[in-house]
Amino acid sequence: MKTNVLSVKTLFIAALSIVLATSCSSEDGEDGAIGPQGPQGEQGVAGPAGAQGEQGEQGEQGDPGTANVMYSEWVGTELGSNILSSSASFDIDAPEIDPDMLNYGTILVFARRIDLGGDGNIVYQLPIVFGAARQQSYFFVATDGNIRISVHANEEGEDVLDGAYLEQYRYVLIPGGASTTGKAAADDVDYAKMSYEQVIEYFNIPE
Repeated sequence: MKTNVLSVKTLFIAALSIVLATSCSSEDGEDGAIGPQGPQGEQGVAGPAGAQGEQGEQGEQGDPGTANVMYSEWVGTELGSNILSSSASFDIDAPEIDPDMLNYGTILVFARRIDLGGDGNIVYQLPIVFGAARQQSYFFVATDGNIRISVHANEEGEDVLDGAYLEQYRYVLIPGGASTTGKAAADDVDYAKMSYEQVIEYFNIPE
């Protein structure tokens, strides 16, 4: 019997020692391993788009532009005042004239008389025919890079005489399809029916 009591007592003390050791290990030992990461929360959903704002007012129309229109300065005539033949001509260098301009563009040539007796300059668009006492015709022929100005006597066999009646010339070149701000395309305008003043105002060309 004594032996059994001692055995039970010994077992009890051993069990108690194990419990105490385990308790101390949990309090004083290292932390346990990190557990697995939990599932990610749901991402927030974007709110509905706001209403579109009102369209702004249209700006004011700008002034007409030159729309790639090219023009020369006034060039003095090379025709003499006493031409003893039925025709005469001279050339004006026009490097802007190329095959596209010849085929699709508009070429205008103007000639003017300088302030005659205080009446002011008079500008004509070529071709121009003067009848009555003067009996002269002025016209031009445009080729690649060049404009030839010619004057003919209206009566066959007559001399031109005063070929310097028109003293200065200038050209205006309008590419095919060119347009100005707020205006119709160039192909829709008949420039032959416009005066010199109308043309330079239309394209804002300086005098």
